[in-house]
Amino acid sequence: MDTIPPYNLDPAQYRFPSPLKGWENHAPLSEAKTQDGKSFDSPEKITLSDAYEHFVPPISNGGRHDCQLPGFDVHVYFNPVDTSLNACPVPELRIYPLHTNPQGPHAPGMFEVALFTPHRFGAFVSWIFVHRGPLSVLVHPNTDDELRDHLHMTAWLGPEVPLDMQRFRLRPVCETMDRRAGTVTKIVDIGDAGQTVKETRNIK
Repeated sequence: MDTIPPYNLDPAQYRFPSPLKGWENHAPLSEAKTQDGKSFDSPEKITLSDAYEHFVPPISNGGRHDCQLPGFDVHVYFNPVDTSLNACPVPELRIYPLHTNPQGPHAPGMFEVALFTPHRFGAFVSWIFVHRGPLSVLVHPNTDDELRDHLHMTAWLGPEVPLDMQRFRLRPVCETMDRRAGTVTKIVDIGDAGQTVKETRNIK
């Protein structure tokens, strides 16, 4: 199985917010150690972080003005000849039908699980870590940038499966690099009719 994705997204094309955003004025963590001296003493608080109930931006929470499904998608890839994967121990999750033909950017042999809350994410991802067997699994968030979701903000369990990134529309200030063709493509403009104007240059 080819583990080299056809495109690489240049992280320099994006700005990354500080992980301390919103916490700049809070007191630093205590440097006191636990009794065994192996870790910092972080006692449980009565009020937990909001991240236990809602996904942090830019991940969608499915609000009224949000065009994306909330949370994360998990794509499980299997041999398309074997369609025996018809059960899941977490029946309350949204599970899409098995696809034995190409579906969007995904190769034949894939099914998808939608995780709408942080609790469901924790329950299913911890389960799939243990029970995926030889299958490859892609975990990605749902934001307003599908290309970045599937290429840069991903976690793979098992070997990576090549995705057809040309299915996604490039956003302004984004570039994709095709190492096989030796080219870099950048969005120049979005026309009045919604067409994408691209600029492609060769690289060494």
